[in-house]
Amino acid sequence: MLSTIGKPLIGYMAQQTADSTSTDGSTPAGKTTGRKGIAETAMQTAIQQAAGGVKTSKATHALDDSQKTLATDLRAAMSKAGAKLSGAVDFSVDSDGTLETKGSDSDKAAVKSFLNADTSTPSFATRIATQAQDAQKLSSTIQQSAAISQAAKYAKSSSGVLSLYASMMDRSAASNVVFSVSPDSSSLSYPGSLSTDA
Repeated sequence: MLSTIGKPLIGYMAQQTADSTSTDGSTPAGKTTGRKGIAETAMQTAIQQAAGGVKTSKATHALDDSQKTLATDLRAAMSKAGAKLSGAVDFSVDSDGTLETKGSDSDKAAVKSFLNADTSTPSFATRIATQAQDAQKLSSTIQQSAAISQAAKYAKSSSGVLSLYASMMDRSAASNVVFSVSPDSSSLSYPGSLSTDA
């Protein structure tokens, strides 16, 4: 991943690092340095700021609109098939692409039965998995932007920017995407997602 950053970005991060230090090379008061010094709250704030950018915000809203449509279609199709939810069911896709569900035993059984009998094209299982992949890509973009800004802000030197960036990306690599559907609402959550329900 580091090879894709490019020299212009490295130069930008180095400049940001230089701007964040005082003339004697020390770090301004109140700022922590090093891999262990970056507070999780600072990274979360950076993620939210990255998610609020114009381009990213548009992609986030588009993904949210997409999950609302998927949830509406899923509820309608399940109702037509006689499978109703009594509570929320969480859908996630594990590392090998298997669709996982969490919820009450009766709701999980209803969802499993419905998905096994689903003949739509594309299938709902495919649509849910595709949505998870889209959310993962957007989440990675948001986290990368946040890691760049935090590395540039807190690294002690230009040589430490890439190391700190890599460390933060390693910690945020496993993004959990969860699509939740209940009888009257839905949500799609992932690192950097907006807090909205349908």
